[in-house]
Amino acid sequence: MVFLSQRKTKMKKQVLALALLGLTSVTVAQKSEVKALEKAVKSEKYSATNTLISNAEAVISNADDKTKVKFYYLKAKAMLHGDDYDGIISSLADFDSNHTAKYAAEINDLKKGLTASLVNEAIADQREGKQKISAKKLYVAYMLSGDQEYLFYAASGYVAAKDYEAALPLYIVLKDNGYTGVKIEYLAYNKETKSNETFSSKTMRDLSLRAGSHIKPIDNKTSSLRPDIIKNIALMYVELGNTEAAIEAINEVRASDSTNVDLIITEANLYLKLGKKDRFKELMEQAVKQDPTNSMLFFNLGVVTAEQGDVAGAKMYYQKSLDLNSDDINSNSNLAGLILSEESSLVEEMNLLGTSSADNKKYDLLQEKRSLIYKEAKPFLEKILSIDAKNIDAARTLKGIYSVLGEVAKFKEMKVLLESL
Repeated sequence: MVFLSQRKTKMKKQVLALALLGLTSVTVAQKSEVKALEKAVKSEKYSATNTLISNAEAVISNADDKTKVKFYYLKAKAMLHGDDYDGIISSLADFDSNHTAKYAAEINDLKKGLTASLVNEAIADQREGKQKISAKKLYVAYMLSGDQEYLFYAASGYVAAKDYEAALPLYIVLKDNGYTGVKIEYLAYNKETKSNETFSSKTMRDLSLRAGSHIKPIDNKTSSLRPDIIKNIALMYVELGNTEAAIEAINEVRASDSTNVDLIITEANLYLKLGKKDRFKELMEQAVKQDPTNSMLFFNLGVVTAEQGDVAGAKMYYQKSLDLNSDDINSNSNLAGLILSEESSLVEEMNLLGTSSADNKKYDLLQEKRSLIYKEAKPFLEKILSIDAKNIDAARTLKGIYSVLGEVAKFKEMKVLLESL
């Protein structure tokens, strides 16, 4: 019995020894794989690190903390020298979960360097029309730096590429974070160029002021991008076929800021896109009450009112727009067009008349009405030419009006102008 007991004890020791041997083998493998990765990183052979990272990841889960920290540092460093953007982001997430101060400064410097490179590459890609690639790089720059401006431009890039599914979640993050994009621009008047110049910082602006090359400093607060963000969220939902979510997105924000003109206009434009022009008009009228000196609001009301067939109402809105901004070419053009649209019914009636004395009298009466229409439209077209001397449509229309009204000198002037354009 004693013999059997001793035998069992020896077997237990053998099993324990085998288990320890297995554990030692795993530990050696872990350190071996990490050392191989470290060697490649130190020699900057980053193209060879993908396989080494995979090998190490297969055994790293049971490694001691020190080995894990080193591995995730090496992995992050290797990925930051590559162009696997998803891999970069995931490796940094692993590093943040396992890093120590020993490696943090180095990784942060690499992140800053890569961020700058990605932003420059993204700008170059945009110039070449590679919007989607540019947007991806800007998104990675945001993930590296936390700068939400990069996220905003990434979302805008996806919109330009018509990748609405990629753009939408980025805009939602910006909305949830309360991002406005508001910043202070530091300007000063450049004596040499005789124009305002924007500086990267107040310090740089102040240096130029002290040097005497610039005067008249201005601190300009930029407009909030939040209404544009909400508008784009709504429009993305519309493009993706989710109208209810689009309306809900705007209503959510307007509930806490009901008098914000930009948000009212955003909601109005959404309903216009949905073809609900009555609701668009209602909201634009709300906007006018909040901002009665905004000529563009009256112009937009003129457009939708004209489309609804209310010519008199449209004229009124266009005139209000011009009362606020007489140089608005669009309001001048649309108002002139509305006035001239009344000519068509007169011309049709004139063409139906015969040659009797009564018809001749009626013809003359209609011709007089036609002349009055031309005289009413003429000042708005002339205003357009005073602003844009090469506006062919205005010049061509005026040429016809001058011909009918018998204004020979002006007719010839328009003829010469048109021949020169």
